[in-house]
Amino acid sequence: MTLVEVRAAVSALSQTGLLGVHPAQALAQLGAALVQYGPSLYTLAVWAARRQPDSVALVDDDGPTTCRALLARADAIAAQLAGRPERLQRVGLLCRNHLTFVATLLACGRLGLDAVLLNTTFSPEEVAAVCASQRLELLICDDAFAEALSLDSVILLPVSTLTGSAKHVPIRRQSGRGSISILTSGSTGTPKVVRRKANALALLPTVTALLQQLPLRAGAPTLLTLPLFHGHGLATLCISLLMGAPLYVFARSRPEDQWRCLEQEKIEVLVLVPTVLHRLLNLPNLSNLPTLRAIICGSAPLPERTQKVFGPVMYNLYGSSEAGLISLATPLHLLAAPGTVGRVLPGVTVQIERAQLRVRSTLTPRQTWFDTGDMGTIGAAGLLFLCGRSDDLLICGGENVYPEAIEARIACLPNVLECAVVGVPDAEYGQCLHAFIVLGSDTVERADLERDLARLLPRTLRPKQITFLPALPRNAVGKLMRARLPKS
Repeated sequence: MTLVEVRAAVSALSQTGLLGVHPAQALAQLGAALVQYGPSLYTLAVWAARRQPDSVALVDDDGPTTCRALLARADAIAAQLAGRPERLQRVGLLCRNHLTFVATLLACGRLGLDAVLLNTTFSPEEVAAVCASQRLELLICDDAFAEALSLDSVILLPVSTLTGSAKHVPIRRQSGRGSISILTSGSTGTPKVVRRKANALALLPTVTALLQQLPLRAGAPTLLTLPLFHGHGLATLCISLLMGAPLYVFARSRPEDQWRCLEQEKIEVLVLVPTVLHRLLNLPNLSNLPTLRAIICGSAPLPERTQKVFGPVMYNLYGSSEAGLISLATPLHLLAAPGTVGRVLPGVTVQIERAQLRVRSTLTPRQTWFDTGDMGTIGAAGLLFLCGRSDDLLICGGENVYPEAIEARIACLPNVLECAVVGVPDAEYGQCLHAFIVLGSDTVERADLERDLARLLPRTLRPKQITFLPALPRNAVGKLMRARLPKS
């Protein structure tokens, strides 16, 4: 880290209004919190509570929680965990989005515990497997999940039992710095655990670039539609704590609920995935959202209607669980090249060999080249484009076919809500396409759809098989699970 990088970071923070009229004092408070508690989410919560104790930090289904109250809740949970007879180091969290999940994550940061965030869509068997492979000593979970779990060597603690008080209980930090581990989506295989240790200095160039390019403002209301156990969800929590911004979360929500929140709470920043964006765009009677300054979407081409409906507020942020954030597309990038995922962020290096995209950053294991599994290209303007997953690539009549490209074209048809394409063996072409389609109306005839497809696609790319589904199989963040599509 250089002096130039530090100055750039301070300047970027100042531009958001975060440091207020006394920047030296605000930075001194942050430094004091870092010295006392080390680099963690808890430290960010402490800094927010010292600057603005009565400002709202989190809004969940039960209502708002101030920065002071969030910190007190985290301290109470930390005291309860510290007071347990077992010596804890590795703790699992299996929770939907709510206050206690966030407070428990902060408590783990205060105690220096290793927190493993489990996917709420896991089966009881998958939960047990993660607990065993990660050597968890304690699993904190929503009461609804606890009823179905049977764990032999792991203590199960429903969130309803986290009712302790922070008073008169010593809270000692473990000798380790603690870490947060997330799991990959598992859309192409068994989920893998990715461990994160706070390294604010190494991430400083990337964070600075995000603050410079995203229109983030201190205290800006933010709606998160992703689960907090997801990498983008966790990053949003981190940024919201840093910015002193009220973060709105739902344990469960429908597009109608999300739109109502956008309108009523005057949301300035919306964080979502392409699937959620599609569903919002399909709502009837969409109105103007004058307070919305940024829609931050993740890692996929965006619907062409987006700019027309929301205006120039779209930001496409590409990353992976293993490599962290990789690139960012601004509204200007998307206007010039709608399919791009933007320019590579500082602190990240991208290498493309035979269309295979590899990444090296401070977060990749041992800072070596990491194969993302994505295929892509870099255009003349330095913009990165994704073509699809290498393990999804099809060869039809000798041509490389990327399912995502065909799916995007089919989804443009007026009666198609969403589509998934897979390859099946074919004597003539080697592989042909099987399309799984979700229709927007029950009145659509198969013959009409086939006629539309004949006009839309050349013969080699036209699906030979079509299956109608009520919905596509997706994981908790809306990513398509091709392996769970019905077999041909």
